[in-house]
Amino acid sequence: MIRFLKAHFPLLRTLFVLIALILCIGLALSAFQRKDNHIVQLDREDWQWAPAGSFDENRSPESGWQDYTNGDVIPSHIYWIRIPLLKFGFTDPQLLIMQTGSLKAYDGKEVFYSYRLTDRRINTGVNWKMIEVPLPMPGYVDLLVGYGDHYPITAYITMGNKADLLNQILNNDLDNIILGTLLIFSGFITLGLFSTKRDKLYLYFALLAFSGGFTSLVRNLLLQVIWDNPRLGYFHDICLPLATFAFIGILKHVFPYANPRTIRFMLWLMFADTLVTILFSLANPSWYYTYMFQSFGPLFTVVFIAVSWTLWSAYRSKRDLESIWMLAGFASLSAIAVIHVYRFIVIVYVPDWINERILWVHRLPNDLLFWGLFAFVVCLIRVIMHRYTAMNRQLFEFNRSLEHVVHTRTQQLQERTEQLETAHAQLGASMRENAEALADAMILEERHRITGSVHDTVGHTLSATIIQLEAAKRLIAKDHSLAEAKLEASQGLVRRGLEDIRQSVRMLREDASYYDLHGSIGALIRETEHSTGCQVHNQIDALPSSLSTLQKRIVFQTLQEGLRFGIKHGRRAPCQFRFTLVVVEDSLRMELVHLDEHSYTARDLDPSLHAIVEHAALIGGKIRAERENAGFVLALSLPLVKADHWVI
Repeated sequence: MIRFLKAHFPLLRTLFVLIALILCIGLALSAFQRKDNHIVQLDREDWQWAPAGSFDENRSPESGWQDYTNGDVIPSHIYWIRIPLLKFGFTDPQLLIMQTGSLKAYDGKEVFYSYRLTDRRINTGVNWKMIEVPLPMPGYVDLLVGYGDHYPITAYITMGNKADLLNQILNNDLDNIILGTLLIFSGFITLGLFSTKRDKLYLYFALLAFSGGFTSLVRNLLLQVIWDNPRLGYFHDICLPLATFAFIGILKHVFPYANPRTIRFMLWLMFADTLVTILFSLANPSWYYTYMFQSFGPLFTVVFIAVSWTLWSAYRSKRDLESIWMLAGFASLSAIAVIHVYRFIVIVYVPDWINERILWVHRLPNDLLFWGLFAFVVCLIRVIMHRYTAMNRQLFEFNRSLEHVVHTRTQQLQERTEQLETAHAQLGASMRENAEALADAMILEERHRITGSVHDTVGHTLSATIIQLEAAKRLIAKDHSLAEAKLEASQGLVRRGLEDIRQSVRMLREDASYYDLHGSIGALIRETEHSTGCQVHNQIDALPSSLSTLQKRIVFQTLQEGLRFGIKHGRRAPCQFRFTLVVVEDSLRMELVHLDEHSYTARDLDPSLHAIVEHAALIGGKIRAERENAGFVLALSLPLVKADHWVI
């Protein structure tokens, strides 16, 4: 025994908490729902009955009255009941009558109340009638009642002032109204949880809460004071199989590993039973009541055994918080549900000797089932809170690890960014140095080329001049006019050579730190036109100030080599050129077109122009040379970017 208590102490402790909770609520309600001494329940042992011919009778019979004993079956469908009235000084006497259908009240003189039941979809157990007793109050009241079968008298009648009766109804049933409201509210809360997290556990919980809340609201007398709609109580029996279906669904999702096939079968079985019950309730009240009373009892027994075994298996396998609270809640709910099913469904099938030994059950409150459901809902809320707490704990740990990872990665990214910024600054400085070195190299290469050109020009000019002078020296005595021509040719050679030397020296003297591209191009065009007689039609846009010396050099040298190449290989003189230098979007574009007839191609370009093509490619530029309809085209395109972006 001691080992058993130690092994199952958490479960027993939870059961004790639930029992204490229900007892505290019961004691509080008992104190609140104390019986009003101004209200009198009329005892059936004092009643008499007499058969009636039809419900259209308006007078009770004068003879044929028989004493009634509790449990006697009345052998008539329509009969009169004579009820003696107790005189306690009532100022507003009323009769609160329950568990009757069609009803007439006769005071010995006239019918002062008449009600004919036209809709059979009414639960007479929760539908009551309050009849005002005329003053001066008679000694008795005769009631004409009608039933569909032979039953003992089931009418339940209390007498008192109207205010006292309503106050008693309020005291007895206010807890059901509050409990039903709480259950429905919790159902809406879980529907909200289901909308955010698609877990069917919340959906089944909401279905169970709505079923219990609806039944708690309609299975009491107070609702008729607020809203007199008899059909609400008629449909409350549907909630019994519906709540059982929801309970099995909850069990399936809380313990998916425990007897899954059996629970799945029971879930579909109760779903089918709920649908059949709903269809019978809509089709025929007799089918509805017969099916409920004959089918649900055996079905509930099978479901109870399967669910009990599943919960016990889950508890034995894990014994965690969820299995403990679910088993404790189910134990309390099952005990109360068994009592409820016995009292209101299967009692007619139980032998009398058993009923006589458990009469104490009938002294329990009629709404005890709702408090058992409330206890189970408390347990289920505890399970959901445990799951949410566990999930929040996991999310908190995950968030902490994620923050740590983000912090670590942020530090790494910052360090990497600093390294990249340092490398970028070093690379930018290196690229600027490389660009400056490349510019200096191009200037030096250009100077070497110019000095070589000066050397070639001077050598060629002096050699040709010496030959002309020697020829003139030999011819001066023989042919004076021819000698003068030779001297004039020598003079022209010297002048042309001198002009080439001056141009080369001028280019060598240009400042590398400041290079006026626009002025240099204008001077080159003017000198070319003056020395060769060629015409260069030019269009030069305003040039951006961001052009580097290297870019300016490439533009100037491309134009210079293009003019020299065209003049050298042109078929006729003077030559015609069209030169344009414009800015298009983010690039500088130059185009030199030789308009005269020519026979050369791009393959005939000098090696010096090929070197310019390589230099332009280093800073992202392109040089294109090809024949077109307008003439031979030499085009240059340079991107307008800073030196930091060059790929060298």
